[in-house]
Amino acid sequence: MIALDTATGFTQTLASARRIALTAYTLRAGRVLDALVAAARRGADVRVRLERDPLDDAAGTLHRANAASLAALRAAGAQAEGTRPGEPVLHLKAAVVDGVAWLDDRNWASGGAERILRDSDADDVAAIASAVAGGRGSDGHLATTKSGAQRLEADVIARAGPAPLDVESESFGNGAIYVALLHRAEAHLPTRLIVAAREAAEPGNRTERAHLARLAALGVEVRAGDPERGDLDEKLAVAGGDAWVGSANATYARGADGAQRDWGLATREPAIVDGLRSAFERNWSAAQSWPARTV
Repeated sequence: MIALDTATGFTQTLASARRIALTAYTLRAGRVLDALVAAARRGADVRVRLERDPLDDAAGTLHRANAASLAALRAAGAQAEGTRPGEPVLHLKAAVVDGVAWLDDRNWASGGAERILRDSDADDVAAIASAVAGGRGSDGHLATTKSGAQRLEADVIARAGPAPLDVESESFGNGAIYVALLHRAEAHLPTRLIVAAREAAEPGNRTERAHLARLAALGVEVRAGDPERGDLDEKLAVAGGDAWVGSANATYARGADGAQRDWGLATREPAIVDGLRSAFERNWSAAQSWPARTV
């Protein structure tokens, strides 16, 4: 069984858990870290892995946050470590708690804007447990690498056909998702796209802005978040009764980038599809039209 849940639901589960294995790209101070520390202190088996060298972290902010979290966890008795040199980048926000898998798209942010799934399907739990431990895992509708997650999302986009399609990604660039959206745009199929404003506006992201401009010129409705009011960082796609949700951004995903540890899940579960559609509509209302003329 797969269902949408909340950060509160996850931390409540941690409060009584006996075995916890969790990964994240970054883990900052907050309710989830506090719950993990408390679980370790009361004797639960707590294992946490974080990315050892976060990307685009020139100031070292993310590195220091991870180091502080790992130190706090170790002091409480948890097994906590960074990824090993040469290991694929760990962008996977996942946990297995007493045999149930949990998937998050935003580093266990606890801020209410993230999508969290609770998954007790045996094949899914086995795949996620393997990935959390440092391996790979997948099944028919779940992938734990960036390239695999994007394939599932691209399939949802392709299956949408003439139905309206809604897509959201924190980062956007060249790759399978752009190509899939470009094919729709060239066929004049109804499509809406949300991206994070801060990512698109960064000086080095000229390619992203060019791709967004091309999609907009072909009729895709493009909007971006507003960093002043809280940017939009979710990753999802919804069309008809079909949906995809994950932690994988719609950026380049080949070679080492494609091996990045991430997750993506395709589903036709009505409650999840409806929940993701509602989340997109809220974000769409909060987003601003992308200023294609300034690109």
